[in-house]
Amino acid sequence: MSDVTLTANGSSVTLHGDGDFQGPGIALTGIAGWYQTPDPKITVTVRGQGDGGHDIAESDILYAARVVTVGYRVLAGDRQEALDLLAQLDRAVHGLVTCRVADQGQDTQCVGGYYSRSLEQKIQNPLWQNLSGDITLVFERPERVAAEARRIQLTAQHVSMAGGGLNYGGANRTGLRYPLSYGLKAEGAGTNVGVLTNQGSSRASPVFIVNGPMPDGVRLDFPGLQQSIHCTQPVQDVPLVLDSRTRTASIGGQDVSRMLEERGFPTVPPDGSINVVLSSLGGGFVDCAVRDTYM
Repeated sequence: MSDVTLTANGSSVTLHGDGDFQGPGIALTGIAGWYQTPDPKITVTVRGQGDGGHDIAESDILYAARVVTVGYRVLAGDRQEALDLLAQLDRAVHGLVTCRVADQGQDTQCVGGYYSRSLEQKIQNPLWQNLSGDITLVFERPERVAAEARRIQLTAQHVSMAGGGLNYGGANRTGLRYPLSYGLKAEGAGTNVGVLTNQGSSRASPVFIVNGPMPDGVRLDFPGLQQSIHCTQPVQDVPLVLDSRTRTASIGGQDVSRMLEERGFPTVPPDGSINVVLSSLGGGFVDCAVRDTYM
């Protein structure tokens, strides 16, 4: 059985799903709403004449918030220990909760949820081992994503003046040399192309972290999609974050989306991949992160 870890307000607590777990600690008794899809939210128009409703597009198929119910049981030797364990759970109140479920090789999480807890104690047990209840978590971002992201790094190509020139005079005579430049020449040991992969069952939204120096901003092209992200925000010491899910650009926590000249934020299809090219020149690099995504 799986283990569930709840993280909020800088603290974490794990509910143990191993049937042999004896405590002290908190045992996981069940989990609902994790592997099922959230309720769909689709607006349809009924046909005035004819059967059914009008056809819908794939882009109209969206889902509501994910509601997860986690059953727990406190295993404690005395009342004080039981209350301490309950207090560990309740550190999630007033916080944004991340719920991580590790289950037979699949390690996924939901982020940005909020927490409530019920308690069912029908009798006063001296050992408090009948102290149990349910934790309800609501995630407005319904996707389950891999706890560990798949990462690649793209390196901007450095530039130098192209060499060449005209030299009048023989090998043993002083002559006039006129340097010619035919534009900029890209240099650099890294690669500016990569592949973003999603092995989940739902579309994934990559995040791009641009590290300077990139004085002219950044341009990322996605050839197979015919889309591009072009942000003219200069990047120096503070990274620029390009988030495909929110379709925003931020730097140091401040929104700079107004600097986006092209907003072709991509998604990576389920069990698929896309190509990405760092087309801008500079001395920096871009960290690309994609998490396998499930709905």
